Amino acid sequence: MPPTSPTPRAVPWWVERAETLLASKDVRTLDLGALWELFERCSFVQENVEPDLLLIDVQERPELQALWKSFEARAHSVTEALDEAGEDVAQQLRTGDLAPALFRERWERLGFTEAAGRASTAADDWLEGLLRISRVTTGQNRPPFGQVNMASRAQRISDFLSITSPGQHDTIYDLGCGNGKFAITVAASCSAQVKGVEYGQTYVESARRNGERFALRNLEFIHSDVRDVDLSDGTAFYLFFPFWGEVAHAVARTLGDIARARDITVYASGPRHDYGEHFLEQVSQGALCLAPQRQDFADVMVLRSAAFS
Repeated sequence: MPPTSPTPRAVPWWVERAETLLASKDVRTLDLGALWELFERCSFVQENVEPDLLLIDVQERPELQALWKSFEARAHSVTEALDEAGEDVAQQLRTGDLAPALFRERWERLGFTEAAGRASTAADDWLEGLLRISRVTTGQNRPPFGQVNMASRAQRISDFLSITSPGQHDTIYDLGCGNGKFAITVAASCSAQVKGVEYGQTYVESARRNGERFALRNLEFIHSDVRDVDLSDGTAFYLFFPFWGEVAHAVARTLGDIARARDITVYASGPRHDYGEHFLEQVSQGALCLAPQRQDFADVMVLRSAAFS
């Protein structure tokens, strides 16, 4: 029986993706949000092609070496264009040319319609491209009763701003701020003082670096267990399911105590079980009152000081 020829390997998975990315639009024609979407697609390929397997791919199909080099050059040009577009916005924020109202209009007008096949919107792409952060990050160990950092969706940030209408006499706390998307966006969109509280050091360091890029004097990040922070100067509090269990219980009690002394608004997003139930306990005890649910946001509770409502 004659020897059989070895079965040729299938075309590597990355080839089609690289060819598609090479055929995408000229980066010089793309805005910040579109550049971020393209950057993430390029990064996915780069991060998931193992060097040893790439070497085998090229050895078996020498023509792929030119394709990979072209793809890497494309990814580099996307990164450079993204850096330039982000720095242009950062410079406008630093100089004051992009005032809070204009900054807010700039990202809100892009819209909150989710893109087909992607859990993102044009407004989110623009903000995350500016901040160079992914929506979900897992590079930090979770503390007890803490959640993996998930950056807030732009529509939630817009909703919070519309509900609270914060001004220069307000102090907003983002409890469990993660990498700072909410806190930075709000600080750049209004004149209120914004304080992000985060237990994870890696997240805090990243958020502070971003804040320094924009020279936002109304922004501060606090590296601490939220239970150890004095929140008594806050007028509005934002929580995107950052913790659960006994931490959520302790925070809800603290906010209830503050609500008895002054008028505050709490915007808490997350499941009712072992999270929202602690805030509802403060409602049953008369510290907070619950506003109607937020349109499409069935898991958002807006609570206000009962004594001042």
